[in-house]
Amino acid sequence: MAWHPEILAQRQQRVLAQIGPALAQRGFYLAGGTAVALHLGHRRSVDLDWFAPELTDPERLAIDLREQAIPFATEDVAPGTLHGAVCGVRVSLLRYRYRMLSGLRTLPGGIPIAGRADLAAMKLLAVAQRGAKKDFVDIYALGRRAKSLRQMLRWYKGKFAVEDVAHLLRSLAYFDDADRERLPRMLWDVRWRDIKETIQRWVRRVAQYA
Repeated sequence: MAWHPEILAQRQQRVLAQIGPALAQRGFYLAGGTAVALHLGHRRSVDLDWFAPELTDPERLAIDLREQAIPFATEDVAPGTLHGAVCGVRVSLLRYRYRMLSGLRTLPGGIPIAGRADLAAMKLLAVAQRGAKKDFVDIYALGRRAKSLRQMLRWYKGKFAVEDVAHLLRSLAYFDDADRERLPRMLWDVRWRDIKETIQRWVRRVAQYA
C-alpha cells in the first residue's frame, strides 16, 4: 500500500517515527484524521491520535514515555485518556474498546495504523456527534477513494452495533456548524462547496433506497 507522508510536516514525521514504535509495544494504533490522510493524501494533518483497548494508568504511561527519551508534555489526564504534546505536536492517547472491522495496517517503522473500514466508521461517528469541517472532508475523501457511503454505513453499523442511521444521515446533511470553520489545508484540488454537494448527493441516494 502506498502511504502519503507528505501530509505531515517534517516535525510531525519525526514525532511519529519517535513515538510510534513505543506506543505500538503497548497495543496502540494510529487513527483519526491523520490516519485517514496518510491513507489517502487528500489534506494536511497535524495531531496524532492513538487508540488502544486498554489504558489503565495514563500518568504512568506518560512517565514511561519520558523514560524512553520521548519528551511527552502532559496536558490533560482522565480515566482512559491522556492528552499532551511531543516537541509541540499534539498527541492524544485514548482507551477504545469497539471491535475492529479489519486488521491493522503497518506504516514504515512498524507503526500500526487503522484500516479504511474502521476509519470510515469512526469518522461517521464523529459526524453524528457533531461533525467538524475536517470530518466532512475526510468522509468525502473516503467516499471518493475507498468505498461508497452505503458501504461506509454498513461498516458504521458493524463497528458500533447500531441499526438506525436516520440521525447520522441528517447529520451528514447538516453543515451550519462546519460552514463557520476553516477548511483544512487541502492537497486535493476541491472546494468546500463541492464537498458539501457531493455528500448531500450521496445521502439522497442512500435515503432513496433505504
